[in-house]
Amino acid sequence: MQFRIILSCLLLGSITCLGQELLSLGTADSTLFYVDSVETAGGMTGLSPDRIAMINVVKFKKVPEKYAARGINSVIYIETKPFAHERYNKLFSELSPAYAEALKKYGNDSSFQYILDGAVLTNSIEPLLAALEKKGIADISIISPKILKEQYKVTDMKAGVVIRSK
Repeated sequence: MQFRIILSCLLLGSITCLGQELLSLGTADSTLFYVDSVETAGGMTGLSPDRIAMINVVKFKKVPEKYAARGINSVIYIETKPFAHERYNKLFSELSPAYAEALKKYGNDSSFQYILDGAVLTNSIEPLLAALEKKGIADISIISPKILKEQYKVTDMKAGVVIRSK
């Protein structure tokens, strides 16, 4: 009987602590927002959902110590599509000299067709490409319009960017 009482008290204490931790997450003062790598006090105010490429939430014990010292227990990182677009263009240029050359030749990637692991990307490509990390990319190659048409049935692009993940 004593064992059950002690066990019940321990479980109840654990649940109470967890509940307090969850409640503290909801306060506005304890959440820090970054939009395009810049700390912002306004959170997501004024940010249209169709401009967002990626949201990354870091909570509780994973919050870096520099934030925890300020009383922050959650950090929300938001990347807009233009910021993500610029970031993955830099990453792909670092990983593939052919990509960097094609980007320089055409001025931007608006005439590129992205193909990720065999799938032709058509709509809202920024969130998909923004989620790629350097360590997860096996290869990036550029294919000609002829190969793009033959293999992927894409006719209106100047180059194909084939990304193979690990």
